[in-house]
Amino acid sequence: MNTLDTKLARFLADDAGAVTVDWVVLTAGLVGLGVATTAVVSAGVEDVSGDTSGVMTDYEIETSFGVAWARQQWDASNPGIYDSYSSWMAGFDDAQLLAHMNNMEQYASYPAGSGHPYDTYHDEFFIARDEAIARGLVAAPS
Repeated sequence: MNTLDTKLARFLADDAGAVTVDWVVLTAGLVGLGVATTAVVSAGVEDVSGDTSGVMTDYEIETSFGVAWARQQWDASNPGIYDSYSSWMAGFDDAQLLAHMNNMEQYASYPAGSGHPYDTYHDEFFIARDEAIARGLVAAPS
């Protein structure tokens, strides 16, 4: 019996496998903590990603370093005519629009306050250019 008692005492005193058991328990605890955290956070992450997607769909991506062209980004001499003249020029065919723009180009450099009809002609050129750019007939200024 003495041998059996000795073997049993040695087995109970041996702790070589205890570290493995500890690591298994700790790893299981960490996995459980990760799953619980994911369950709590996932709804908020879905809301934020949906909001981000909604905002980003309204943005246009620029593929160059230049400033994006936009209508009426010039110094208007007679700002009250923009809407009426742009709707008038929208009825032009492409050739008429380019001819009108080229005809008015001589007035593009006139400063505001030059007097009638130069103020109006100045703005007519830029309104025609805006329409031609929107139609893809001429390149946007850089």
